[in-house]
Amino acid sequence: MSSLDLAISFPARGVIRLSSLALFGEADGATCRRFLERVFQAEEISEVTITTGDAPSAELRFCPKTWTLQAVANRVASLLRHSSDTNGQAPPNGHAAANGHAAANGHGSTNGHAAKNGHASTNGHAPHAAQDKPARSSKPSLSVTRGRTGAVRYARPAAVASGWQVKLDRPGRLHLKNPVLYRKNDLCQAIERELMSVLGVEKYKTGSITCKVQVDYDPRQLTRDQVVEILDAALAGAEHPTKLDKLDLHLPICTASLPLAAVAQFAFPPLLPVAAAAFAYTSIPTFKEARQVLFVEKRLGVDVLDAIVVVGCLGTMSIFPGAVLCWCLGFGRVLVKKTQDDSKKLLLNAFGKQPRYVWLYRDGIEVQVSLDKLQKGDLIVVNTGEVVPVDGHVVEGMAMIDQHALTGESTPAEKGVGDRVFASTVMVAGKVFVSVETSGSDTASAKISQILNDTAGFKLASQHKGEVMADRAVIPTLAIGAVGMAAMGPAGAVAVLNSDFGTGIRMAAPLAMLSSLALCANKGILVKDGRALELMNEVDTVLFDKTGTLTRERPEVGRVIAGEGFDPDQILGYAAAAERKFHHPIALAILHKAKELGLDLPATDDTQYKVGYGITVHIDGRTVRVGSKRFMEMEGIDLPPEIREALDEAHREGYTMVMVGVDEQLGGAIELQAAVRPEVKEIIAGLRKRGIKHIAIISGDHEAPTKKLAESLGMDRYFAQVLPADKADYVEKLQKEGCKVCFVGDGINDSIALKKANVSISLRGASSIATDTAHIVFLEEGLAKLCELRDIARELDRNVKRSWSMILAPNIACIAGVFTMGFGIMASVATNNVAALAALANGMLPLRKVAQIEAERRHRLEMTQSYAMERNPVHAPAPKADRRGDARGDRRRVLAASA
Repeated sequence: MSSLDLAISFPARGVIRLSSLALFGEADGATCRRFLERVFQAEEISEVTITTGDAPSAELRFCPKTWTLQAVANRVASLLRHSSDTNGQAPPNGHAAANGHAAANGHGSTNGHAAKNGHASTNGHAPHAAQDKPARSSKPSLSVTRGRTGAVRYARPAAVASGWQVKLDRPGRLHLKNPVLYRKNDLCQAIERELMSVLGVEKYKTGSITCKVQVDYDPRQLTRDQVVEILDAALAGAEHPTKLDKLDLHLPICTASLPLAAVAQFAFPPLLPVAAAAFAYTSIPTFKEARQVLFVEKRLGVDVLDAIVVVGCLGTMSIFPGAVLCWCLGFGRVLVKKTQDDSKKLLLNAFGKQPRYVWLYRDGIEVQVSLDKLQKGDLIVVNTGEVVPVDGHVVEGMAMIDQHALTGESTPAEKGVGDRVFASTVMVAGKVFVSVETSGSDTASAKISQILNDTAGFKLASQHKGEVMADRAVIPTLAIGAVGMAAMGPAGAVAVLNSDFGTGIRMAAPLAMLSSLALCANKGILVKDGRALELMNEVDTVLFDKTGTLTRERPEVGRVIAGEGFDPDQILGYAAAAERKFHHPIALAILHKAKELGLDLPATDDTQYKVGYGITVHIDGRTVRVGSKRFMEMEGIDLPPEIREALDEAHREGYTMVMVGVDEQLGGAIELQAAVRPEVKEIIAGLRKRGIKHIAIISGDHEAPTKKLAESLGMDRYFAQVLPADKADYVEKLQKEGCKVCFVGDGINDSIALKKANVSISLRGASSIATDTAHIVFLEEGLAKLCELRDIARELDRNVKRSWSMILAPNIACIAGVFTMGFGIMASVATNNVAALAALANGMLPLRKVAQIEAERRHRLEMTQSYAMERNPVHAPAPKADRRGDARGDRRRVLAASA
């Protein structure tokens, strides 16, 4: 390289300029191409700009916050010397792969992905292949931009993808810029929605004015290239606005008008007209909101009072207090919007996080692929510490899985072959192979996230409780203002009107709602309609559907009656052996009881199943029939008197009897009883402590068993022999009696009643979330969350009332001061806005509980995982780039960004 006319300079931070006529005289020449091939083997270099003309040069750009100038210069010098040593030829292993994809033949990979033959590139350099391979040279696969002046810019696709420019690149932190974002907030929101759901993305920030995106990510979960891929996908899938957003300069102008108003009001009165004009301009949003409320929504809202106060300030030339008022209103709007956005993100993050890349098991190899490439039936591998990326069932392995995100369960659940697993749950210990059922937007967690997004958005768009309270305060405030006008003049009237009670509550109430929704989600309670949470505090009657709600779907075995010549364990063993291949509730109940007693089940053959009647099997040379009374009669088996007597008694009690025939006689019978959920009595007692006056059961069962259950549980009323279609009529009957009804059902045949009730709750769990019609769904099947839901609803009501008190007290004191101590407009502005900020802080209090619960859950998860690692160190997670060897023998993992 010494023979070349090469000059080196450093014109700016992060820039190295090389000037050379021989190298850069022709931007498309072979020498320049070889130079680019060598330089782009340095991962430090993000882009190169070639300028031809009288003084040809190349500007090499790198991130000065990530790399030092000395390190980059030494690296570039080393590459150029190597190029000179090889007489300008390409490296012996072929060209550098600069397009971010895994190399399949041993060629270099700039993103550090493993090659399919086992070679890995960990530092961006091309790994050396066999020295006898022929040298090859070609132009790197780069993003190329040609300027109007003739300059040519080359950049890595990972560094500039779809216009992205890397401004900061540190491990775990990436700052990018893209001019396409300029004043297009919709694109920024699309990027935020995408990043919000990506596992491994810890923090993010977008700016439509600066065109920047800042992403903090976990390098163990994502690579830089994958983050850029996600951003590209977000832009590709978003609808690009045709017009630029209007610049929102309201708050900066309000801020600039404050000193102007102060000088004009107190030091230099000739500036008052200018200050008044600035004040009038900053009050335009207030008048727009007042017009919307008064003429479009046709109601008297607090915005109308604000507009009247602005007019009063202009009329009395109280410019500085008016400017402070407009600044406070503008700052409040910005603060509320930011807090609402943060609360929505927190709410959605409870369910939305999913990995974007998964380990697909195929042909003995684990290949990393994008989540959207998965299809139903694919087999994936999930290891300790990873998040389950799909809904599916385990086909091999054992694991402890933290399902808190979906079910609210505080302890991890053990999962084995045949068990279902859900996306967004965390593997605490173990390793499983999962068969994919649904992935991406079809998973339970994705559907829940969409429901929460709709819930939060709808609640913010509707008139919430805070706005109703604010509206009710408008007329009294106007009346007091009229008195102030008569007693104290215009200034007193403006001071009274500005001491309105609605400004703070209409900001604090929706924030309290969003915070409470986030708290519910954190506890495994999915609130699909925000109004239901408010109404839950007003409920005074709870109507339980019996089957599937108070009782489990699976019954439990009661008495086992043995006929002459048989013992109860023998009859139960015969029945369990016959039912072994079936999974309906009766079969599961019998099998569970046999397992509980430790019975060894004999082998069966020639199973015959008659739909609706029973099963015939052969056991130890005997013909065993298991089924109903009718089935026995069809098979010619008579029921002895003691069995008939037990059958009649069971019917009176609402129980079921399963007959067991052995050869040509009735061997015995098994009584099946409805299994009451163990938490029911505790829940009913808890509801009564929380102010529920009436508790009732509704059931399609006979009168006797329903009455017995109601009495045993201490219910106030019961409704028996009710058809599913008629349950809504009983809900309506209770409502006509003046009750506010919460209907609790399993959601299967209760849809009409669920819709009719003031508040409806389903216990069906996460697997059926998309089809559930209830307002609220408990993601962990069972009633355990019912009292917690009531507590959250009551605390929400207390929070709103507390905010209301925090607003009322200082504003009432200010109004009193207007009449007794001569308080003016400035005093009312200060008092009103301080009270509003205090109420705003109060509305966010539930978020502290969310943070506390999350911290406790993480600590518990870390302790459980640490204990699991100590007990079974073989399941400790290996580094992502080298996880090999397990029960299936030696395996290889291949990183394939687009496989």
